[in-house]
Amino acid sequence: MKVLMIIGQYHPVTGGAEKECQKLSGRLLKEGISVSVLTQSCEGLPDYEVIDEIPVYRKMKGWHWFEITYMLSVLRFLLQYRKRYDIIQCFGLYLFIAPALIMKYLFGKKVIARLECAGHYGDFWRINQLRWRNLVMGSAKRLDNIIYISKDIQEELLANNFPAKKLVHITNSVNVDQFKPPDNHKDKRSKAICFVGRLEEQKGLDYLIRAMAIVKEKEHTAKLFVVGDGQMKSYLEALCEQLQLQNRVFLVGVTKDVLTYYQAAHVFVLPSISEGLPLSLLEALSCGLPVIATAIGGNREILDPHYAGEPIPVSQYHIGEYGLLVNPEDVGGLANAMLRLLRDGTLAHNLRKRARRWAQQSYGIDRVISEYRALYKRLID
Repeated sequence: MKVLMIIGQYHPVTGGAEKECQKLSGRLLKEGISVSVLTQSCEGLPDYEVIDEIPVYRKMKGWHWFEITYMLSVLRFLLQYRKRYDIIQCFGLYLFIAPALIMKYLFGKKVIARLECAGHYGDFWRINQLRWRNLVMGSAKRLDNIIYISKDIQEELLANNFPAKKLVHITNSVNVDQFKPPDNHKDKRSKAICFVGRLEEQKGLDYLIRAMAIVKEKEHTAKLFVVGDGQMKSYLEALCEQLQLQNRVFLVGVTKDVLTYYQAAHVFVLPSISEGLPLSLLEALSCGLPVIATAIGGNREILDPHYAGEPIPVSQYHIGEYGLLVNPEDVGGLANAMLRLLRDGTLAHNLRKRARRWAQQSYGIDRVISEYRALYKRLID
């Protein structure tokens, strides 16, 4: 069995989709499945290299008439290397979908796509920015299967008339052996708050930093560590200076030692405006952290599977089975939720106990890999 993963960006880019693609590729390879990756050309990086035993081809690119030439670059690669894969798995709803479909009809390749995000900034929002969106949408509906990682994405697929019989639910995953609580987590007295992710508008970090300005007045030792990088870094630095948070908010940047920040934190916060099924939230839960997230996308699904969607009052929060939910863009709600977990040791302890068990039970990578293997086997058989 030979699988080609197609994704817009790949390592060293470390967004959620990129991390999940790299993680799945490595584990599938260990399971005896041949895996290679096709991704976009990137200045400063080689057109071909092997990363953790995975062949990575940076061959996708567009130039004049960008969308057309981009699709042609994908098709050229797929034709040239057609004997090296049986299954094509596309990450995201993008221009590489149409060339992949051509390989399905010309050579009988099995083609699946995995959508990454719902709502504003999601897959459908992104595809609507393209001139050739109708070609991409029409092609996607003819693929063998579409994977959705959250119920919000499933609803968007059905609303856009994707065939229900082609939809398959496979969640994101977390390596529970890697992301685990520290040995002394029961005695943790730290007031550290942690965020991990891209510094982009979608992540709602300006609301989190404004909430920290409230928290600092009531919890004088609380500190926020923001792990990640992105286009908003300069803006966030200026905002911290404006709010006099230079000694309370630390923009750590990208680090290979992200586990240290999870394990040192008392609370994890994800203030996103839109999401799919965020890896950082799963990693935080797997580390046994009490978490706060906005009540959107897969966040609701992860933190309170039975949440009926009842409105959360402004500046308030909802206590779910596995974490606290707040409204997006609600500074007061974020501040009050952080203060609650910093002060309420019983609630934090109960959430910490449930978090690790929930991550192991529902999102462990072994379970997710078995679901991918079963899907591939159905396609090939």
